[in-house]
Amino acid sequence: MLRPGPQRLSTLRAQGDLVIATLKGAAMTVQPLTQEGLNAYYARRPSLVNPFKTVLTPANRPLAFIVRIQNLGRDRINFDPSQALLVDQQAHRTAALSYDDLYTILSEGDKPTAALQALEETVLTSYIVVPPKLDREGLLLFPPPEPGAKAVILEICSFSIGSTEQLLLFEFEVLRPRKAGTVGMFGL
Repeated sequence: MLRPGPQRLSTLRAQGDLVIATLKGAAMTVQPLTQEGLNAYYARRPSLVNPFKTVLTPANRPLAFIVRIQNLGRDRINFDPSQALLVDQQAHRTAALSYDDLYTILSEGDKPTAALQALEETVLTSYIVVPPKLDREGLLLFPPPEPGAKAVILEICSFSIGSTEQLLLFEFEVLRPRKAGTVGMFGL
C-alpha cells in the first residue's frame, strides 16, 4: 500500500491519497490504488471485467496508479506512459508494464477477450495526446515494488505541454501490513 510522502518539487502537493501537479496550462493527479481500489475502479465500469482479478494472485498483482491529465491551456499535452519509471530508495528502477507484458498475462485467463478489452480501455500503455481543454484518465501499472522498499518515486519523464518538457516526481511511502508480534499499525 502506498501513501503520498513529502513532495520535493514545488509544483506538486499531496492532498489525502492524491498527489497533484499544478503546471502552467495543465494539471496531473496521481492516486495509488489498493487492491480494493482497483476492484472499485472496475466496478464503476460495469461493461468491463476486472482483468487482474481472475489471472493473478494478490501477491503478484500490479501496483496501480490512476493518472488524470487535465489540459487547461491552449497547447496540446503529450505523454508517453511507456517511459514512466518507479524508483525506490535503493535506486531500483522499474519500467511501467507494457501492453505486450499485460497481453501475455491477461491472454492466459478464463476471459481473455474481455480482459484485453478492459486493458485497452483503461490502461495507459502507449503515447497519448490530450488536446486543449480536454482531460484523459487511465491506469499506470508497475510490477510490485521490491520487498525492502520503504519509499518510491513515480517518475514521469516523457510529459510535455506544447514543446515544454516537464519532469514530474510523485513521491510515496510504502506501507506494509503489520506482521504478528510487531508494534504499530503497519508493523513499523
